[in-house]
Parts: sequence; structure tokens; C-alpha cells
Amino acid sequence: MNKKSPSISMKMLAAALFATVFPSFFFCSPRPEAAASMAVDPQRNQVTVVFAVLGEPGDFSMDAVVIVDGKQLRAPFTDEQKDLQKKFADEYFAPGRQYRLMFGGGSAGSVIVKKWSEGCNAVHAEVTTSTSAHLGGQVKALATSSDLMGKPASARRAPTDSERAATMDLVKKIYTQHGVTASLYRSMEVTNLTATDLDGDGKYEIIGSFTLAAKNKFERDLFLIARPEDTGMRGEFVKFQAYQPPAEGFLSGIDFVDQLDLDGDGVGEVFATQGGFDAYGFSIFKKVKGRWRLVYSGLGDAC
Repeated sequence: MNKKSPSISMKMLAAALFATVFPSFFFCSPRPEAAASMAVDPQRNQVTVVFAVLGEPGDFSMDAVVIVDGKQLRAPFTDEQKDLQKKFADEYFAPGRQYRLMFGGGSAGSVIVKKWSEGCNAVHAEVTTSTSAHLGGQVKALATSSDLMGKPASARRAPTDSERAATMDLVKKIYTQHGVTASLYRSMEVTNLTATDLDGDGKYEIIGSFTLAAKNKFERDLFLIARPEDTGMRGEFVKFQAYQPPAEGFLSGIDFVDQLDLDGDGVGEVFATQGGFDAYGFSIFKKVKGRWRLVYSGLGDAC
């Protein structure tokens, strides 16, 4: 990583998050004092921190993603607030601090903080996990300081053969609509494909990430939230990105982290990561009046 220009990295990632994911409609909180408005269950009117659990077995880390403060979503800190980062870490990343691990919208174990350290522009915790969920790589999870969130049973699994086939039919149609030829499509790779019940109706939505690089390195990424319809799948949220990566090869793909109902309306919000120039950030999508909207963007770290 190029550690000589972190501010440039942060600005470029912010531009990618705020402009490319949903350019015309979103609420975001790039600074702790700014916030996105969400309806909230009065019983949840408390300050809650939601974390992302990332890494590989035996080497998991935890990032603070968002603070849910009553009706507001706000960033735990910014890259410039080093004193606030240390204060946050001393409190929330104190060795031995334990949190509920969330997987598929429900409680699925616990995480315990081992220690924390400074990154390039943020703080991170090393954690151990206790869960039956098979975490690692693209299979990520969330953790929360709340005792109220995530009361439904965990609902996340690998897609069935029929779900996978129907989803891939939809993915091929989307790539074709964006001018990808059959021969080029054969180079498409599935980054992640997950089945999870977002609204508790017993029908599992499919969330997937896909990437396709041509010989000239031109990238075509897809992030998809799909819902079963008849014998196929219907795309409820489709984010297709076509771009030439910078010389350093940094990609802007969006990848699913997990889902969690933040406001008690019965529908889980979708958490995702997005890459940027020597950086990564977090996004939260919410279903608003039947459509998925980006309601929060925050920076994870940038070097």
C-alpha cells in the first residue's frame, strides 16, 4: 500500500462510495456529527455499535461500522479524529470485551476482543470467535453491542442448486444487457453467493458479487440482491460497474458482509464492503417503499 497519500485515498474512496453506488438518493454520515434518519422501535432507543467481523479462522479482525443512535446512523469516528479513535478503541476494543456475533440476521455466538491496533486511518480489533457459523474469506459476519437486535433465528446458508442456477441465469442476462458477449462472459467469476431471509417470510433472497476482467484489465463488477419469483429470480437491487482500474489494480467491487434489522421494521438492512483506491469502506442498504436504497456509507480504512 502507498502510505504517502492517505488523504487522497480517502477522498477517492469517498467519491466512489457516495457517487457510484446510488448517485441520486441516499442518506449518509461521513462524519460522526452528521447522521442518517431511520425509523426505530422505541425499545431500541439506545446507542448501539455494529461491527464487521472479517478475516480467516484464527486471524479475525473487527471494524466499527456504524453507531445506531435512536433514529440516527452515524460514523464512530473519522480518519482525522485520532483522539476520538483512541477513545473509542479504549472503550469498545478493550481486551476481554465481548459482543454478540450476528449471522444471517440472528445471534450466532460471540466475539471477544484480544487487542486493538491503529491502521492507516482507523483502529481495528483482533478478536476470537465462538460460533457454529463457518466464517472466513468472503463469509463475513457482524457483531453488536445491543441485546435487542437480531432476535430472529439466524437465516443464512449456501444457495441450493436450483437457487444458484436461477441466479446465474439472471446474472447472465444482466451482463448481456450491458454488452458482454458470450465468449467474454465465460471469464466471469463468482466472488460470493449467499442465501439469506431478509424479511422473515421463509423465502430466501440471494445476494451475490461477481467480477469479470477482460484481457485489457477492463473490469465489469456486479452486486446483486435477488428474490425468488415463479421458477426464477428477480433482481431487486442491481449495481453494475464497468471501469478501467488504476495502474495499481485497485478494484471497486461491492461484497456482502451480512444483514441485520437495525430499526425493528422486520426487514434486515444489508451491510457490504466496497473497495477503492488503496482503501475500503462500508455501505448499508435499506429497503424503502419496496426499493433498496443506500442509507449509510462509511470508510473502513485507507493507506
